[in-house]
Amino acid sequence: MRSRKLRESVWLLCVTLAAGGGCARRADVAPAPPPDARRPVIKSEAELAAERRSRIETGAVVPTTAPTLDLERPPRAPAPPPAPPLTPGPGAIAAELLTVNDQTLTVAEILYPLETDLAEIRRTQTLVGFRERARQLIRQESTRVIGALLVYAEGRASLAEGQRQALKAAVDREVESVRNREFGGSGARLEAHLAERGLTLEQFRTRMERELVARQYLREKLWPQIQVRRDELLAAYRERQAEFTTPETRELLMIEVPFARLLPDGGSWERASAPARAQAKAAAVRRIREAEEALATRPFEEVARAFSFGPTAAKGGSFGAIGKPLQPPYDELSRLIFEFEPGRVSAPIETSTGWYLVKCGTVQPAVSRTFAEVQDELRRDLMERRFVRLSTDYYVKLAQNATISSLDAFLTAAVREAERRTAGAAATR
Repeated sequence: MRSRKLRESVWLLCVTLAAGGGCARRADVAPAPPPDARRPVIKSEAELAAERRSRIETGAVVPTTAPTLDLERPPRAPAPPPAPPLTPGPGAIAAELLTVNDQTLTVAEILYPLETDLAEIRRTQTLVGFRERARQLIRQESTRVIGALLVYAEGRASLAEGQRQALKAAVDREVESVRNREFGGSGARLEAHLAERGLTLEQFRTRMERELVARQYLREKLWPQIQVRRDELLAAYRERQAEFTTPETRELLMIEVPFARLLPDGGSWERASAPARAQAKAAAVRRIREAEEALATRPFEEVARAFSFGPTAAKGGSFGAIGKPLQPPYDELSRLIFEFEPGRVSAPIETSTGWYLVKCGTVQPAVSRTFAEVQDELRRDLMERRFVRLSTDYYVKLAQNATISSLDAFLTAAVREAERRTAGAAATR
């Protein structure tokens, strides 16, 4: 019943509104076409862009900050290729400096004592292997130098004025010793040597002063803590007994008559003609027999000076004391004296290069030093090793409380510089 009344009410309302033109459409208004049931047309991005530009030009729309279409954007530049490894970046200069508290270390200072080792590694290893091993060495040296620098700052602060003057004199003596020993006393040569490696004389002196202070300060601080027991000394002696044993040695003497020395024209044996070689061999036989006959009445040394053509003829044919056979071409000849009694002389021996007489001279028997003789040496060595270990621990403890800039960046810069410096060594591999 309610539904019927509701429909009647709606009908009456519609009739009322129709009289006023609100419900039915006006007769003069054309009806809208039915919606197109076909699939809508999807415009391309180019068509949309053209339509948008047209509407902007006619003022139909106002340009906004909406993102442009891809076709309106300028083409993207291709991505740059990856940088080769170890190429310096914008922070390369900063990376070559390592700040420790208020002091600064440079790559050149770290690389200087490693120069020989790095060149040898570069000569014998691949570039990848060199970089790995160089980084290890540089890290170890950096840790040591950082520790020495911190100890230096701690130790120098406790020096009285008289001790500072004594330290300066010690550094002067050390620099002079290096200058005289390695650079013929020339200060200019020393400074040029340092400049080639990125160092100044002042940096060299500072490094030397730092090492002296750190070593002396730590010895005074740590050495009294080191103790070595007797059983430790005995164990070290047994382990290293071969080091304290001198092997038997025998003096080698030789009279040498090489064929090449008797060629008629004095030329090389390889280019000599067959007749010339035959003539030289015959002359060598005659000379070695004369030497053998002379030994019956004259000392070996005197006969060697008169008949030998070898490099030791002026020394009476003596090669000195040897503990094992020499390298070729003397290997088989020198081996004989380890089978001879002292003073025995061989018969003439022919080889592919000439005739020889070999003598076994003085024999020095093997000698082993006793524990009592070497225990002081062992104690010093063990104490030194423990001092190094304690020093390293002390360095690490100081470093933990220090303000240090990026060590990894510094190591990378140092490896890069080491690679540059050793490029010549790699070329000789």
